[in-house]
Amino acid sequence: MTHFSTEDWIDFVRQVADSGQMAAMQKHLNEGCLKCETTMETWRRVVNLAEQQQMFQPPAAAVKAAQAMFALRNVIPFPTSSLEWATLVSDSARQPLAAGMRGGYAVRQLLYKSGSICIDMRMQPKPGSDSVVLMGQLLDSANPDHGLGGVPVSLLGAEGMLSRNKTNDVGEFDFGVDAITHLQLVFGMGENRTIIVPIPEGEGS
Repeated sequence: MTHFSTEDWIDFVRQVADSGQMAAMQKHLNEGCLKCETTMETWRRVVNLAEQQQMFQPPAAAVKAAQAMFALRNVIPFPTSSLEWATLVSDSARQPLAAGMRGGYAVRQLLYKSGSICIDMRMQPKPGSDSVVLMGQLLDSANPDHGLGGVPVSLLGAEGMLSRNKTNDVGEFDFGVDAITHLQLVFGMGENRTIIVPIPEGEGS
């Protein structure tokens, strides 16, 4: 008995073979060829699985983060093979107001983490202006008593880099900004690691 090739059965299950070939292969199956039926069923499962995978869509947040990371590669001052998106783990604007308080927070305290690296940051309005001071400290939770000094840190906006500096001896940094919109802090943690910190735009965002 003549058997059909694997390529023929792939075309059969994908239904891209010509009608004459399809009829001949179906007749071959009807005649009880166990070998070809096994090959056909294997590839039918593969094709069905591939079709099912196309139905799945990644979460919108994951897509947005990935797009942002690729865009950042064009503007970060120290591109590396690894870009890490720091996670916001604490935000004072999301905490309930203490009893008797009616207004919002004048100063916003934020804590981000990426692995063992912690970014403790404060957003403080400048009195009499619309400007804000971003100040904080870069720490390693494995050695929290000593800040990470001499680390390049840049402030990026929608149009690119706004300012660039390094953390001081105890890991502290600060930037003055006119508006909190589309801002990110980028820390160059050596040749193989860059940490990106998204700055929240509004209270509780």
